[in-house]
Amino acid sequence: MRFCVAAGLAVGLSCVQVRAAGLPARPASACAGTTGPDRLLSLTPEGDLVLSAGGAARLAEIRLPDSGPARPEAEAWLKTLVDRPLLVTTGPERDRWGRLPVRIRIPDPAGGTDAAEALVESGLAMVDPGTGETLCRPELLALEETARERNLGLWADALYKPLDANRIDRLQDRFGTFVLVEGRVKSVGERRQRVYLNFGGHWAEDFTIIIPKRTWKTMTDRGATAASLEGRRIRVRGILEPWQGAAITVVVPEMIERLDNARPSR
Repeated sequence: MRFCVAAGLAVGLSCVQVRAAGLPARPASACAGTTGPDRLLSLTPEGDLVLSAGGAARLAEIRLPDSGPARPEAEAWLKTLVDRPLLVTTGPERDRWGRLPVRIRIPDPAGGTDAAEALVESGLAMVDPGTGETLCRPELLALEETARERNLGLWADALYKPLDANRIDRLQDRFGTFVLVEGRVKSVGERRQRVYLNFGGHWAEDFTIIIPKRTWKTMTDRGATAASLEGRRIRVRGILEPWQGAAITVVVPEMIERLDNARPSR
């Protein structure tokens, strides 16, 4: 069974189960929203939404593929929503580009279809909380996992396959892009302002996950420790940075997923 570091490290519990077992809840303000009827007027060339009432918007907590066959497929799916009655839940504030984060439900006799869930489940989008500091719908990760295992949509494209943390040459070719990286944590360095998960013996040349102390506090409140992460195989997602060898800064704990159940022998 796969575990999310952010949801605790108790063996035998899934991400959602752990979160429900007395662990700190996500801030209500971060996941709150106002729901009402709206219509999609159009889709911009960048893949953003233009709503009749809400104006510029983006689907919260997901990212459309940047290129490849899945990109026009995702856009075509979204365009089928134009002029249809929708239930739209808007986030608390617009991002730096003036877009409202929204959740869209398409009403139907079965109770409605969530647009983000449908895209992720079909392999036409990946999970990305963007500039937020929490993932309000961790269940999206499970939908993405299934799509990835089935090579659906963007996951059939080698460009989006998870990268090996030990292949620093391939990581450096992807600086500035959103990627998934998998590998085993070799060591954990706790400093005053940040925590570093190191994936090689030379931290200045290898791949590193950088975790600000505020995020690390949230993770430790949910059960993570340096000792529990060292030696673990994990998956991380985010924008690759040219820091030392290569790095990803994580401010949303759920962006780090644990891939193994048992601590490996050392």
